[in-house]
Amino acid sequence: MTVSQVNKYVKALVTRDPLLADLEIEGELSNFKFYNSKHLYFTLKDSACALSCVMFANNAINIKFSPKNGDKVIITGYVSLYEKTGQYQLYCTNMKPTGVGDLALAFVRLRDTLKNEGLFDVIRKRPIPKEPACIALVTSPTGAVIQDMLKIIRNRNHIVKVIVVPVLVQGEQAPADIVKALTLLNRQKVNSDIRPDVIILARGGGSMEDLKAFNEESVARAVGESHIPLISAIGHESDFTITDFVADLRAATPSVAAALAAPDVAKQLRDAKTLTQQLHQAMDNRLNSYRTTISHHKKLLESLSPYKLWQRGYAAIYNENNQEIRSATQLQTDKNVVFHLQDGIAKAQIISIKLHDAPQ
Repeated sequence: MTVSQVNKYVKALVTRDPLLADLEIEGELSNFKFYNSKHLYFTLKDSACALSCVMFANNAINIKFSPKNGDKVIITGYVSLYEKTGQYQLYCTNMKPTGVGDLALAFVRLRDTLKNEGLFDVIRKRPIPKEPACIALVTSPTGAVIQDMLKIIRNRNHIVKVIVVPVLVQGEQAPADIVKALTLLNRQKVNSDIRPDVIILARGGGSMEDLKAFNEESVARAVGESHIPLISAIGHESDFTITDFVADLRAATPSVAAALAAPDVAKQLRDAKTLTQQLHQAMDNRLNSYRTTISHHKKLLESLSPYKLWQRGYAAIYNENNQEIRSATQLQTDKNVVFHLQDGIAKAQIISIKLHDAPQ
């Protein structure tokens, strides 16, 4: 038999089962996705198991509420097999709300408790260092998240030191693993080579169950007790966890967190070059302004110079003691005077003096 034949056969078996043809199942919504096609894709789960579900647009349009992750619902539908992937799933025809799911309820309770304690207060949040010498990445050592962050940091800054602290980011042991890593980093001496200036706590996106470790009280309190500034980068931009509220800064994605933590050296050099050019331009402008001012004053002084007056036919008169004569009353008959002209000096003797009548 071929793979196609097997899947077709299994689908026929499932489809012919009358119990699976008309089901009413109660569970909690998780990993809820709403696409432009108007089809709904989600997981229905209880405390032990999960079931993949799809509700096509022609049925989804009849829903009388806005479903979201954490809602408890009653689903009507049938089970069938999607031949292309060999995955069986619940095809939903109706959905009714019954209440809030256990995970969502626990999230709200812990959020309110920590908020009332002041763990979310803005005044507690420390600024992220602009020039960190060392960055710690607390995340899974495998997968796209760590590779993306390392690539972004190295592309932006080849100087900063990066420490990878591998932890579990999902499962029952994940909270304890994360708390241990944060405690270890904070115990390093201030001047130690392995004490980071900033911590990025990160993991990729997932359902509410996948992100459960980051909604645990122990992890939230470890983040709040960290003496080292911490960036929370959990899941996708639409995902929010308790850790996000407690952290000093919440990044939309791990990639964004890496860019926020690592200063762009190339951009800093470009900015420095631009600033230097602006300073040089400002200095040139100031010098040109000074030159213009000096030239203006020079011309003004030249216009007031007696030599300019002499060039227009005027002369300066001095007595024998080299004192400037400005009034006929300063003259005496039979005394010598000196005329300063444009092109020379002449001496003369005063023969007579006649004063003009004072103006009325």
